[in-house]
Amino acid sequence: MQNFKQPEALTASDYIGIVLEKTKNNRKLAFTVFKKLFEELPEQIVCIESALSAGHYETAKDIVHKMHGSACFCGLTGIEEPAGKLEQYVLDNNYPALIHDFRLLQERVLLFVRHREFILAELDQGI
Repeated sequence: MQNFKQPEALTASDYIGIVLEKTKNNRKLAFTVFKKLFEELPEQIVCIESALSAGHYETAKDIVHKMHGSACFCGLTGIEEPAGKLEQYVLDNNYPALIHDFRLLQERVLLFVRHREFILAELDQGI
């Protein structure tokens, strides 16, 4: 399923479809993946923000790298794009650009997490 919607326009059903495709329609696995994402992504945002505020760029890079990998693996392009940019900015020591893309990443994670209740309820019905 190729998704051409803008990340801001993705619905809970879009996310379900993306992850179900990645898990070969294994609803139980998709449910587990979503639970983990809904837990980890907001925690990672807090940790990234804290690391950036303290000037611990290597720590921020490590966390962003993990987030970027999760987003890529799960097909969450809306999170994947700003996480990838943020990771590259840290590698390139482009600290001024970090703030803008961190805010975008934060926004995209919030947009995704907003669908938590619906997604988990939908997937839980089919298990």
